[in-house]
Amino acid sequence: MEMKLLSILLLGLLPVAYGYRCENLPEPVDGPHKGLPTRFVVLSRPLLVGDIFILSGKVDNGTVPFKRSTVDLLVGTKPVYYETVSTLHLTAQFDLNQTFIGDYQPNPRHENREDKLLPLDFTDDPFTLRILVEADGYSIYKDKVFLHKLIYFKEDYSTVQTIYLQNIDFYTECVIDCKEEKQCPKTGAGEMTIILGNRAYREVDGQCPQ
Repeated sequence: MEMKLLSILLLGLLPVAYGYRCENLPEPVDGPHKGLPTRFVVLSRPLLVGDIFILSGKVDNGTVPFKRSTVDLLVGTKPVYYETVSTLHLTAQFDLNQTFIGDYQPNPRHENREDKLLPLDFTDDPFTLRILVEADGYSIYKDKVFLHKLIYFKEDYSTVQTIYLQNIDFYTECVIDCKEEKQCPKTGAGEMTIILGNRAYREVDGQCPQ
């Protein structure tokens, strides 16, 4: 019985132990903003310098003035939105026709710190967001075009272990087959690429090209 249990535990660890983890994205839940589907994705470890985050999707439902999509990189594995530090807060604000990039420290008014405001760079079309974790900040690209580098404020990448996603459609009509293991170039520094898209969440050892 003990051997059988050990085998099950080892099999459960194989995808991570061998540098590849793939599973369905968690189902959306009710978030802090009514009517905007929300997901919390917990990473297998905190972020490291050299990690890459690739998100492929499109803005989900909603109409102006309530149409927004948001990505946050939150501290810890059990964050409570508005009560947890966000080291990156990126929002496509259709109601204000702008792209907001900043971060968040808990405060009574639930106000995000603004680092950069850009013209709205999102439409209803699919997009790919790429975030590089660097020693001094996050470099952010959309569809291979550089948007901004967010320099760390009070907290950095090292305690981030949850990705918050609001109002993003991950091509739910097309599902990635997790049995087809993805491989990416490795530098030997332990970096991983986090890929969200096609209803799947993947962690791949190495640095994957977009």
